[in-house]
Amino acid sequence: MDPPGTGPQHAKKVRVACCRCRAKRVKCDGSLPACGNCARANVSCVDVDSRNNDLPIPRDYIVKCCSRIKWLEQKIRVLDPSFDLTKGPQIDTDPFEGLSLPWPSYQSPGSAASDTPLRAASLNTEVASTVAGPATGKRSHASMEELEIERPPLVEARTVAMDLGMLSLQSDSRQKHYLGSSSGLLFMKLIGAGEAPGPAPPPATRRLRRMASPNRPSEVYHSLYTGLERELPSPEDADQLLAVYFQYIQIDHPFLYPTSLINAYNALHACAQRGYDPGRLDQNGWLRDIKPFPYNGKMDVLDGHECTPISISFAVFHVFMVFSLAATVLTRKKNFDYPPIRFYRMAMLAASECFSNISVPALQGILLLAIQGMTEPAGLNIWTLVHIAMSHCVDLGLHREPNNPSDLPPVALAVRRLIFYTVYSLDRSISTIQGRPLGIRDETFDVRRPTMDDLASNDTPVTTDGDLNLHLPSAEYLAFTVRRFQLDLYISEIKLLFYHLPSQVNSIIWPTDLDKIQQRIKSDLDKWLNDSSSAVPRMDTEESLILHCENLKLELQYHAAITLLYQPSQVFRSPTQQALSLCYQSSSRRLRIYNYLNNKEQLYYSWRNIHGIFSSGATIIYCIWASRNLQTTIPFDDALRNLRTCSNLLSIGGQWWPSVRKGKESFEKVMDLTIKGLRNLESRTISATPITGTYHPAPSSFASNLEPVAPQSQIEPSVQFSGSRDAGAHNAMLHGFELSIGNVDHSTLLGDGLSADGPEVLAIDPAMEHFLSEYLQGDWGWDPFSGS
Repeated sequence: MDPPGTGPQHAKKVRVACCRCRAKRVKCDGSLPACGNCARANVSCVDVDSRNNDLPIPRDYIVKCCSRIKWLEQKIRVLDPSFDLTKGPQIDTDPFEGLSLPWPSYQSPGSAASDTPLRAASLNTEVASTVAGPATGKRSHASMEELEIERPPLVEARTVAMDLGMLSLQSDSRQKHYLGSSSGLLFMKLIGAGEAPGPAPPPATRRLRRMASPNRPSEVYHSLYTGLERELPSPEDADQLLAVYFQYIQIDHPFLYPTSLINAYNALHACAQRGYDPGRLDQNGWLRDIKPFPYNGKMDVLDGHECTPISISFAVFHVFMVFSLAATVLTRKKNFDYPPIRFYRMAMLAASECFSNISVPALQGILLLAIQGMTEPAGLNIWTLVHIAMSHCVDLGLHREPNNPSDLPPVALAVRRLIFYTVYSLDRSISTIQGRPLGIRDETFDVRRPTMDDLASNDTPVTTDGDLNLHLPSAEYLAFTVRRFQLDLYISEIKLLFYHLPSQVNSIIWPTDLDKIQQRIKSDLDKWLNDSSSAVPRMDTEESLILHCENLKLELQYHAAITLLYQPSQVFRSPTQQALSLCYQSSSRRLRIYNYLNNKEQLYYSWRNIHGIFSSGATIIYCIWASRNLQTTIPFDDALRNLRTCSNLLSIGGQWWPSVRKGKESFEKVMDLTIKGLRNLESRTISATPITGTYHPAPSSFASNLEPVAPQSQIEPSVQFSGSRDAGAHNAMLHGFELSIGNVDHSTLLGDGLSADGPEVLAIDPAMEHFLSEYLQGDWGWDPFSGS
């Protein structure tokens, strides 16, 4: 019998391949600290935690930890030779015998000095190569940041979870220390502020030391004043940027109070002109001779004197984030030469001072970051930011209507309501796009929905002197905001009733007459759109086209809700022919509206709009392949025009969203298959038996209200539909829901041949099968939201 370890060695079976090998579908040898494939490619070898598939862990983590322990022990021996390392926890290395792991060896204080120079030199070299890179004896800032980046998510997640759990139990957590005073650094990691483009951003370690420094405020204020002198746009440019923000972004996300924003710019402009003077700064970093102004409807009083309630850091962050968003819209229209990244970089200078505690201005900053992430590929986790914003709302009490509303100034009360419903609307939209649960249930809040009276409070006068010559949005224009908030209630009901997973909780009793509820919601949505259309005044002015376009945007959201209502869901897994017809009609109408808005330069390509464009095209393809009735009744030219419109709009969006290009390629492949199938079907059906049915768009009781105020030929008025999917609601196509392609009736699928007796049931093309499967599962690989 062979002694242990001397017999034939059998290759060990690798139970779990590393992430890279799994993605490339190649064999992983399971070597440590990196598999052979990753080692040859000189990339990090990352495993997936068997207990949690969402936690990637580098394979060399233990090796690096042991090397770091060795390095720390060596430093301790140098600093304190009498320190006894043997008193610490001991490590049993027997189970790991044979592994080349640098286990730390504990020695007595006397033996520490007996290390030979050769051993000490080799130890220092090993540690330096593992931890610090070049063998310089010191760790560079780059290596410090590399260590921080490579910290295993499991350890980081546990640390953050413990901190949050402990702090949330504090009695003073409300409005002050929900995330703790050190949350600024954690939030900076979340939003990627340390990685903002620009020249040499300060590393995280340096930021930590500066935050702990007693001179930190003066350093921040000095850098902000220096940046203001260089980056703050002139009043003429600020007029243009603010006007764009109010038209394209404020109307959808009215969480900033326009007058406060203007006051903040005027104050910053005055500070930039006068320059930094540390002897004249107040406690918030403002020059003392700057006239105080209210923010969000409030004014602070200190020692009997009024003072500005926000710091200059908050003002810089809010104003420059607004400029960054507006400049992004303008540069895409080729109407503005100032790069948005300069505004964004300036805002990030103030970010670390804005998120150290929970407040209304901090919540507004989080929302600005969320909108930034939807406006351009900023690398921000939108899902997480929206849920943090909702947590802030609850912590600040914005979800509850005050017992005595008269205790708050009217403007402050209006701002609270508008902020909450902006977060609520974002949550409904992102949850629909990603097919994820709602962040807050409707029965858990009672704050009143904003009305026109709340919006009328925007007309308060500007209180600071300045050179801005800006006209605030009219109440008629902002009425669209109120209508959008009303629609979100229907989205909540649809998501709750038709997209819930099976539950073993017996206390939840779901209604059984869901067909009637579906019809009732459809009727309510029809009434909402009729009321929204009739509420827009007919004005023969230059604003008429803009008002008409805003009205069409409401219709887009109506179609989004209709398709969310009728597309495959957990409750209705196989939609009826009528439901598929509604989805097709709505998606067709939606694409034509998008195209019209694009031609009139009234569409800015946010992620929600791009997602809506793609999902409309995907819905059209799905409905054609799943419905024999649509195959034989829709005009070929109509389907071809819709699909080409979708492809063209995706091409435009791909200019600013690189990930969309992948989706466009996938879409065009299945589009070609669909067009080929329709063409074959049309020619073979005509040669066999003429088609008796004709395609009739669903009648619309509000058709007359959707005619353009400008020339009547600007958009096809003959196609009025009812039903589409939300901005990207294809990801609401059952995230985590096991709906297979087998639920599609294969007898309806387009084939390459038809017999005289009817369709020949042929195997579906693999590319089309993959596309339809992704549609039903809502798992689009090119979608950054789905991979957040």
